[in-house]
Amino acid sequence: MRRRICEGAVSCLSARGYHGASIKQVVDAAGVSLGALQHHFPSKDDLVEATAEYLLSRSIKWFQRAKLNIDNDKDAFGGMIRRSWREQFTTEEYGALLEILVAARTNAGLQKRIAPKLDDWRVKIERELRDVLPANNADADRLEAILTIGRCMMTGLLVHDGLLGDEKRMRNVVDAWVHIATESPGQA
Repeated sequence: MRRRICEGAVSCLSARGYHGASIKQVVDAAGVSLGALQHHFPSKDDLVEATAEYLLSRSIKWFQRAKLNIDNDKDAFGGMIRRSWREQFTTEEYGALLEILVAARTNAGLQKRIAPKLDDWRVKIERELRDVLPANNADADRLEAILTIGRCMMTGLLVHDGLLGDEKRMRNVVDAWVHIATESPGQA
């Protein structure tokens, strides 16, 4: 039931944004009663926190599964990042997460709830990607920088260029970033 409600919230957040999504719309999207939703999530912030946790958990599981299905060749990292762009960043789920993150930026109560979950997600994702990054880039500081730049770049690319709808340009930027991220330190 909780997952079903979170999935309904994902649809509403992605389509209407944080401020446009109402509890009534989530109830309708999830196909549950208002009482059932309120039993599990007494407030909108409770629902949004659980939805963020659900989405971040799905992302970690995605990386774990993707890691099992890649060849450990020199382009393993690049392949995983390209797949992540296609299968995670350009989805309704990421649109919903982006709405939550933007709302948490200016809502102190929501930020207090979301920030620890986001930090935990970051640590787990870095752990998953450490094994597929070329060995010459796998020291902790460089890995953290590469992945932080990647998240920022992909999020910004989705927000800015996604509005422009130029899919080919976005893929080219992701490819260029993968190339930069997998170069040996000092090589340019």
